[in-house]
Amino acid sequence: MYDKEKVYDEEISPLMAEIIKICKRENLPMAAQFYLKKERAEHDEFPGEPMYCTTTIIPAKNEMDADAHDWLKNVATAMRYGPSGPPYVMAATIKTS
Repeated sequence: MYDKEKVYDEEISPLMAEIIKICKRENLPMAAQFYLKKERAEHDEFPGEPMYCTTTIIPAKNEMDADAHDWLKNVATAMRYGPSGPPYVMAATIKTS
């Protein structure tokens, strides 16, 4: 089964820590996502679900180009929720009498 969590933890995570440090220092927006596992372990909070590691640094809209900000927010949303987009919640009360 596909499982790259160990590779991420041992080799990529230290590099990402440096990248994040530089991006924060330079106020450099970024978005990155790694697909780590096909299925999470049974004892995990979301057993059987795929595992991703996602990092986004998106400064406030007034601190960067507005179009670039909106683009990165859309990328971050897509990475978080996938192609279906964020879930929609609706509540209704139906009175029958």
